[in-house]
Amino acid sequence: MTIRLLHQTDLFRPYIDPDDHWDLACVYALAASGQLELGGVLVDFPPNHYPGRSPDVTGIAQLSYLTGLPTHMAVGSSVPYTHDRASLATLSRRDRAGAEFLLRYLRDSEGPAYISIVGSCRDLAIAAKLDPDLFRNKCAGIYLNAGTGHPDVAKQGGIEYNVELNAAAYAATFDIPCPIYWMPCFETIRQEAEGTVERYGTLYRFKQRDILSKLSPALQSYFTYSLEGRTDARYLQPLLAPRSDVPSFVTFRADRDMWCTAGFFHMVSHAVDKAGNIIPSSNTDDAVFGFRPVDIKCDPNGVPTWTDADAESNRFLFEVKDLDSYASAMTLAMTTLLGNIQ
Repeated sequence: MTIRLLHQTDLFRPYIDPDDHWDLACVYALAASGQLELGGVLVDFPPNHYPGRSPDVTGIAQLSYLTGLPTHMAVGSSVPYTHDRASLATLSRRDRAGAEFLLRYLRDSEGPAYISIVGSCRDLAIAAKLDPDLFRNKCAGIYLNAGTGHPDVAKQGGIEYNVELNAAAYAATFDIPCPIYWMPCFETIRQEAEGTVERYGTLYRFKQRDILSKLSPALQSYFTYSLEGRTDARYLQPLLAPRSDVPSFVTFRADRDMWCTAGFFHMVSHAVDKAGNIIPSSNTDDAVFGFRPVDIKCDPNGVPTWTDADAESNRFLFEVKDLDSYASAMTLAMTTLLGNIQ
C-alpha cells in the first residue's frame, strides 16, 4: 500500500535555518519518485524571537510546480501546548487548524501514515490530546527530529532548539500511542558548535556546492531563491529561466548542517551504505545508520532519558553505526535523491 507522509516544519521566509528548505526538497523528491504520497505540509507559527518571518508558502509552491504534485498546507498554532486539557477548549479556530489538519490526514489515510517533525511538536501534541485513539489506530510512526540523545542526562549539556520551541509538547510526544522514531539532533549540545558526528545525534555537515552543482538548473533555482533569503513573491519566474539565476559565490561556499535525512530514507524502507548508495533497510550490516529499540521517558521540561529495550518496543532511537562514513555517505545519498526533481 502507498506510504503517506505529513511533513511538519518550521519553514519560514526569510529562513531561520535553511536546512528546512533542504528537508522539504527531499520530501518532494521522494514523492516525485513515487516512493510516498505527500499528504500535506504543516508549517509552524513563526516564533516571537525571530520577528518578520512568515510561513514559506512560496517554497512549497515552487516544489509543487517542479514536481507537478499539488500539496495541501496549513499553519500551526500561535499558542503553546500545555498539559492542561481544559486549555484546548479555549483555542481559537485558527489555532486549532494545524491540529485538525493533522487529524484529517490520519482519518483519510488508508495505508501507512507517517508524520515527520522537524520543528515544534506543538500541533502534534494538541492533535494527540484531542484524539489519541486515532494515533493508536492509524499512525504508522512519528519521526521526531529534536532533542539530545546522550544516555547520560548530565552530559546532554542543555535543551536543543526544537525542544525549546515548546518543551511540554515535546515531552507529550513520547506518550502518543504509536511508534516513535526518535532522532536526536545532537548527542550533546556541544556537538552543534563542533560540527562533529556522534553516535546518538543525527547532525552531519556538507558544502552546499557539493550537491548544488549536481542538481537540475530548476532545482538549483529553488535553492538560490531560498538560500539567498529572497522575499519577492514572484516565485515562478526564477524557475522558468533557471540558467540566468546562478547561485551566489557565498551560497556555493556555505556549509550546511543537516539532521533529518536518515528518517526520510528509513520511512520508505531504505538505508545508506558507506559509499553513499541507497540500499534496502534490511541490509543492516552495510548501513551507516539504524534505529535501536528503547524505552524513553521525558520530563515536562523536555529532558529525556532512555534505556535499551527488547524488540517488542515501539520506541526507537537513531544511531550512527559508522562515524567516519556517515557525513559523506548521507551527502551522496541526498544528491541522488534530489536528482528525482528535474
